[in-house]
Amino acid sequence: MADLETLPEIVRRFRPNCPGCTPEKATAPGAKPCSFYDCPGLPRELEVTCDTCMYDFAAQDGQVKCDHGTCDTALRLKANVETYETWLQLIRAEAAPGGDPENRDARAIA
Repeated sequence: MADLETLPEIVRRFRPNCPGCTPEKATAPGAKPCSFYDCPGLPRELEVTCDTCMYDFAAQDGQVKCDHGTCDTALRLKANVETYETWLQLIRAEAAPGGDPENRDARAIA
């Protein structure tokens, strides 16, 4: 897993803000908030689901419709999984009892 401090600022600062979306819902095992992680304003670095086949590279779930070893989209999305999982760690830490939702600096959580 990547170090929280290495996350791009746009990723560290992004929070799902759809009505009814909470950190607990967004980070629940198997959660697919906003139609398979398609949150408004989702940074490109957090995209892990293919728009064409809806394959979820973080959960390794869905119908594979390409060669994941050669498809440019698949390669980009697979590369985002580590960043995405680290971002989830940040969100979980904020949502934990005693977590500070106002402190969005990853260094304070690391």
